[in-house]
Amino acid sequence: MDLFISKVWKLIDLQLPLVVTDAETYLVREGNITQEDYEKIKNVARSIKSSYYSGDSNKLKTSLKEALNQLKSIQPKKPFPPEMKARFDGVIKTLTELNEPQQVTS
Repeated sequence: MDLFISKVWKLIDLQLPLVVTDAETYLVREGNITQEDYEKIKNVARSIKSSYYSGDSNKLKTSLKEALNQLKSIQPKKPFPPEMKARFDGVIKTLTELNEPQQVTS
């Protein structure tokens, strides 16, 4: 499997569902992120998944770039708990790696 697609699948299947659940819990229990930020996280997950299943690689790359910008714009009222911060930062790192120009190997 292509490394790019493998990372996208890891993002869709493992990382984003945990971050969405964390954000929901953090919003509901703590009230330290806005409903708007929570919606951004849900929309990012939905958009990436939709683009992946569309089979259009250009749409997927655009979606990944927009997702990175959206997630970087989230400003919690208080710092995230350590485990949520680690997962959120993991998603940001994966998106950053996916947005880097692909190395061409011969």
